[in-house]
Amino acid sequence: MSNPQRIVSDIDTTLAIIQRHPICRIALNDESSPYIVPVNFGYQFQDGRWTIYFHGARCGKKMRLLRKNPAISVEIDGDHRLIQAEEACDYSYGYTSIIAKGRATILQQPEEMKRGLDLIMRQAVPGKTFSYRDDMMKAVCVVRIDCEELTCRRNQAE
Repeated sequence: MSNPQRIVSDIDTTLAIIQRHPICRIALNDESSPYIVPVNFGYQFQDGRWTIYFHGARCGKKMRLLRKNPAISVEIDGDHRLIQAEEACDYSYGYTSIIAKGRATILQQPEEMKRGLDLIMRQAVPGKTFSYRDDMMKAVCVVRIDCEELTCRRNQAE
């Protein structure tokens, strides 16, 4: 593996990185090419397992693709900055990134959906609680991604 010193294996550091970033990108399987789209997300780390949640319209492209194939990838990145040097080949780039893959499940039970929405809102607005109108609950799909693999990397070289 290239640059093994950039791997972050500490869970607390990984959690701190995820907490700083309100958007992730999901990659779904379309027939002609991957379909990548940014979404708001929430997450949970429990019993050594990562779970990521997002939501979308019931009849949109994301849900149509997930119904055909629940395999999904997730990417989160940030903390970008150019690291300058004297020589062009010595320049670098600072970043943090999370890459995950797993299986997506479109949630059906209202309590599961509310739990997922609570996690999404906690990521966007920590410390605040919300309620969800019935008409909106009927119009939205909440998706749970059970991560089979999640890796975190960073480059903080000065």
